[in-house]
Amino acid sequence: MEYFDAFDEVFASIDRYVQEHGAPPHEIVVSPALYMWLADLQREESTLHGIDITDPVLLETPHGNVRIVIDETMSPYDVLAQ
Repeated sequence: MEYFDAFDEVFASIDRYVQEHGAPPHEIVVSPALYMWLADLQREESTLHGIDITDPVLLETPHGNVRIVIDETMSPYDVLAQ
């Protein structure tokens, strides 16, 4: 079984989009399962740093905030930057 790191894949998709288009994507599209995982990570990070819970619809990246959109037809292993 191949190892899948969702966090790495999300940021790699964003980086590829920036390289191809010269600007960050407006949004990334993910499955409901991947969205929940990303939202949980954001809540945990906020709690660890003692800050208010961030909006799980936005993902903070080195290229600025990118909106997260759920697509129920996507596989948990796919990320689409657009």
